[in-house]
Amino acid sequence: MELEQLKDLWPKDTGTRQKQDNYLLSLLSKRSNSPIAIMKRNLRWELIAVIILYTVTIVYYFFAFSRSMTEISWLMLGIGVLFLVYYYRKNKLLNDMQCVACQVKSNLEQQVGTLEKYVRFYLLAGNILYPLTMLVVGYIAIVLYPHRMHPSGPVYYSTSLIIKYLVLTAALSIGMYFANKWYVNRLYGQHIRKLKAMLNEMKE
Repeated sequence: MELEQLKDLWPKDTGTRQKQDNYLLSLLSKRSNSPIAIMKRNLRWELIAVIILYTVTIVYYFFAFSRSMTEISWLMLGIGVLFLVYYYRKNKLLNDMQCVACQVKSNLEQQVGTLEKYVRFYLLAGNILYPLTMLVVGYIAIVLYPHRMHPSGPVYYSTSLIIKYLVLTAALSIGMYFANKWYVNRLYGQHIRKLKAMLNEMKE
C-alpha cells in the first residue's frame, strides 16, 4: 500500500491514528524491502567485502618484499579494526530501529538523525583515509625505506618521482571523493531520505 493511500485512509481520532502509526512503524522496520532492512543488507555485504579485501592486502604486504613492508600491513589492520567498530555500532543502531515493540515515532526520528551522523562520518572518514593512506604508503616505500623495494641494494628516489606520486595521489583522491559520495548515497543516503519521508508522512 502506498503512503498517500495510507494517509487518505487514516481516521482523525487519536486511538485509530495511533494504530496506523504503529502499522507504518511496522512497515518501516519489518518488510524485507524497507529502508532499514536494505541498509542492513548493504552493511552486511560491505563488511564481507572489507574483510576479504583487507585480509588479502594485509597478508600480501606482510609476506611480500621479503617481509620488509610489514608496516603497511599493520596500517591496514588498524584501519580494518576501526571499520569493524563502526560496523558494530551502525549495525546495532539499525537493529534497534527494526525493533517495532521498542519504538515510538519520536525515538525513531532521533535514531534516523544518529544514523545520518554515522553516514556523514563514514563519508568524511573515507575521503580523509584514502589520501592519508596513500601518503603513508608512499612515505614508507619511497622516502623512509626505499632499499626495501630493491633488496639488491639501496635506491635513492628523485624529487621528481616524489612529486609525480603526490600528483597521482591528489588525482586519485579527487576521483575517490566522487566515487565515495556516490557509493555512500547508493548504499545509505537514499534510504535515509526514504525513512525521513515516511516519518514526515506520519506527521501530516
